[in-house]
Amino acid sequence: MKEKKIIITSTDDKYFHLVKELLASIKFHKLDIFFDFGILDTGLTKKQIDELSKDNVLIKSAEWNIKVPNYKIRGRNHLKNIVARAFLPDYFQGYHKYIWLDADTWINHKETFLLFDKGCSQNNICITPQVDRAYGEFAKVEWFLNFPKRIKTINYKNISRSISKSFAKKFAMLPTLNGGVYSIGNNFNIWKQFQKNIELALKKGRIFGSDQVALAICVYENNIPVEFLPAYTNYMCEFHYPFYDEEKTLFVEPFVPHHPIGVMHLAGLDLLREKKDVFVKTKNLKGVEINKSLRFI
Repeated sequence: MKEKKIIITSTDDKYFHLVKELLASIKFHKLDIFFDFGILDTGLTKKQIDELSKDNVLIKSAEWNIKVPNYKIRGRNHLKNIVARAFLPDYFQGYHKYIWLDADTWINHKETFLLFDKGCSQNNICITPQVDRAYGEFAKVEWFLNFPKRIKTINYKNISRSISKSFAKKFAMLPTLNGGVYSIGNNFNIWKQFQKNIELALKKGRIFGSDQVALAICVYENNIPVEFLPAYTNYMCEFHYPFYDEEKTLFVEPFVPHHPIGVMHLAGLDLLREKKDVFVKTKNLKGVEINKSLRFI
């Protein structure tokens, strides 16, 4: 039986332009032959929905699948996607594999992206740890008389806010698992654990980032099998701009062997996400400085 696979993202009217570029990158690489494309709607206009529907996009209205108090939501209904992404098989039923891509991502290199398909099975999570030689420091350390007084990491900060400092210590020095891109098969137990962990994270913590906390607990505490992919599969452009291979017309990691980047992730680059004509200074493979847009154009 042929595997049914789907790529899913989420957007409201403000990120519509980015999702259109993500969809264009999927079509450019002819991935729409193998994958359906679904969107969790958190505030699209009727005109935008009609436009996406013409491209055979599957659109589902995101819900608060877990009850969240209003003082945490504060009218930010776009945050529904943080919770709803743990319930993807409920929204899009009957698929063997689910690949999640944040709205501020696009596919740069087909074969590298497909590692999320290859690495995902019915029994595991496939995800990229947010560590790389191009990303800089892994942890911030405060020193006192040549002794470390305080160690700060993303895992420790997020998990201590969501659950407790004592629980967070267990994972403080483990890599952050980037929740913007991952794949999971149609395994009821994995999705159920993901949902339980998000609910746990939301009891005390804020909504944004609760999905990332939940995924970390799935892997590091619940021992759900995981396939870790290298940073070039889901490259965080905010830390170090990628280089550009002008001969192959694609972005690559900024250090040898300059592996092609699978998914370009624009998190943290607010101005660039808002405006398409924003260019950054990076380099080609000859070391020559060039101006490039990091958007899919």
